[in-house]
Amino acid sequence: MKYGYAAIALFTLSLLDTPVRAQGDNTSFNWKFEEGNKLMEEKLFNQAAEIWSGLVASDGENGNLNYKLGLSYFSSYNQKAKALPYLERASQLRQTATGGSFMSSGYDPFDPKQRNAPVEVDYYLARSYHLKNDLDKADTYYQKFIDETQGKHSQSPLAVRGKEQVANARILEASPLNYSVYNVGPKINSEYPDFSPVLSVDGNALFFTSRRIRPDSSNKAFLDPLSGMPHENIYVSFKDREGNWQPAEMLNINPPGAGHMAVVNVSADGQTLVIYRDDGGDGNLYESKLVGELWSDPVLMGSDINTKAWETHGALTADGNTFYFVSDRKEGSVGGRDIYRVVRLPNGVWSKAQNLGKVVNTPYDEDGVFMHPNGRLMFFSSTGHNSMGGFDIFTTELEDDGAWTTPKNHGYPLNSPDDDVFFITTADGRRGYFSSDKIEGFGEKDIYFVDLPSEMETEGLTVLKGYIIPSAGETLPPSTILYVTDKATGEVKTYKPRQRDGVYVAILPPCKEYNLDYRVNDKTVHTEDIFVECESSYQEINKEIYLSPVSLAGPASIVDLPKGSPPGKKEKGDPVDAAAKEKERALTDAEIKEKAGKHVAPDAKYADEYAKFYVYNAKDIDQNEDRWKQFVDVVVDLIDKNGKANVVIEASASKVPTKTFGTNENLSRQRMEDARTRLLEAVKARGKDETKLYLEAVNNLVQGPKYGGDFKNTEKYGKFQYAKLKVR
Repeated sequence: MKYGYAAIALFTLSLLDTPVRAQGDNTSFNWKFEEGNKLMEEKLFNQAAEIWSGLVASDGENGNLNYKLGLSYFSSYNQKAKALPYLERASQLRQTATGGSFMSSGYDPFDPKQRNAPVEVDYYLARSYHLKNDLDKADTYYQKFIDETQGKHSQSPLAVRGKEQVANARILEASPLNYSVYNVGPKINSEYPDFSPVLSVDGNALFFTSRRIRPDSSNKAFLDPLSGMPHENIYVSFKDREGNWQPAEMLNINPPGAGHMAVVNVSADGQTLVIYRDDGGDGNLYESKLVGELWSDPVLMGSDINTKAWETHGALTADGNTFYFVSDRKEGSVGGRDIYRVVRLPNGVWSKAQNLGKVVNTPYDEDGVFMHPNGRLMFFSSTGHNSMGGFDIFTTELEDDGAWTTPKNHGYPLNSPDDDVFFITTADGRRGYFSSDKIEGFGEKDIYFVDLPSEMETEGLTVLKGYIIPSAGETLPPSTILYVTDKATGEVKTYKPRQRDGVYVAILPPCKEYNLDYRVNDKTVHTEDIFVECESSYQEINKEIYLSPVSLAGPASIVDLPKGSPPGKKEKGDPVDAAAKEKERALTDAEIKEKAGKHVAPDAKYADEYAKFYVYNAKDIDQNEDRWKQFVDVVVDLIDKNGKANVVIEASASKVPTKTFGTNENLSRQRMEDARTRLLEAVKARGKDETKLYLEAVNNLVQGPKYGGDFKNTEKYGKFQYAKLKVR
């Protein structure tokens, strides 16, 4: 993750625009040659390339100038593709010393009279062919460099590794996988680099990092000297209820001039962001909490997560108790950047960091770690293992004994000879998001998604998600909380819906019974018990909670929707071969806000409501009852008009004891089940598809006055003995 070398002061950049930086005539060859070398030493390769390009234009047969221009392009932030022709020409012009080795060839990089290219030109030429996926030529020039240096050059091991990666690439490209790749579109991607996607578990919010000019141009004067572009800032886009991404919004924690700030992870409940800040080239990981609709000032993560080394990326597990992160620290390292782990101790602080070991980490670099919500499957990128070049995307799984499986390469064409990093998946494992500058898009880097084969669907994970929707014209109270209780252990977890649109999400381990308690102002608006099946496949429970139009603290109605419903309904995207080159002008903050619009709560009104009040111990609905037929007519009309009908059922039993049904709770549930069955029968009898009904027996209540031995008192108990159905 090359975020962290952008702290060179703007003063340095301004010097580049000053007519005189060194003594002497700044139009002379010698001055320009010296200036180009200095810029390369300072790693300002884009600016160096401008100087070398001018010199090559006036002396195209100079091998040294071609080499320096090719190397500057190759080492630049965003111009690697331009390097190849100059490195080719430099290699052709290179002459070796007669009877001497590469060490005695007399090459002096700082001598303006030097016209010969050094032996390193063949190594960088091999790398350039490798990036272009010209594997035969890459192999040839890696070998040429190894032979010429007799394995004694500091880059010889890298050339050997390059040959290994070429061999890996041949194997992986011989069996390409059938991935369908799509651009997420111009609501998120811009003409600037957009990368490092981070998706909320419900799939409804996409955080990402961008180098775009802000709508108010407040970052236009603060440029990264390495790239000449604005520093990295964090943005987010939300889906509407149809699954369409809305225009991206910048988070409130991106002060102009603060250097690079990038998003690397979001917690399962969507309330915590893990953020990278360059901190003057040190590179550290921070946390920011969602407070209402704003994010808190980032604070350094504790323990020894952050050190004087470079910490580049991290990922929280869904339960928040384990944090995996990337560091290039020396202590305990396998080599290069490695993945480490800390766990949350009983006192709430993080443990000491432990290296994941040699199964996952290699002597090369690992980065871009992502933990799937199931807590077992890890995605990461590595230049080691069987990488086909640069970083490739791998997966490994945590086994029951705590060991990691051998990492698996995700194959070609998802992986390529270039860097492939920052890969994440949806909770069901069927879609992955990543950033790439190899695929034609809207800018230098774009964010894409790829549909994955069915065999990659996640196992052993259940996601509870949905909206909590306030009454028309009202906003969601900040006190709205979902309490999820494990009925076997009594463990209670709390989940806050997102203030802006009421989205909530929870991860529920399978084979357990839970109580869901939705509260506003600490008063229950809806509660129910659910049992999460012991299925090995991915499960999704999607509930929409409509708060009472009379009182926000009163009873709520609830609708159960099928798997794949919003929030998190999957977008269509633009096929990569048809991605438009749409470029929108920079908008003001007010224009962006107006364009994005406001989340509109669905109409909570019902098309019709039916109520059946029972005498003692009764539970049936008469299909021939006129009022029931009228209600069914409305349901059928909605199916014809909308292709579906959403039905809410509420049933109640009084506190009059019942021997017939055992308990009042059971009688209430029986009334709900009977109402559900009768509606399904009625719709089917009208020749309609009963699967177009989305309904569940909910709010099974036992209520009313305490029983006083007067079960025949219909006026006292009858109004609490009912089944009610509502349809919209």
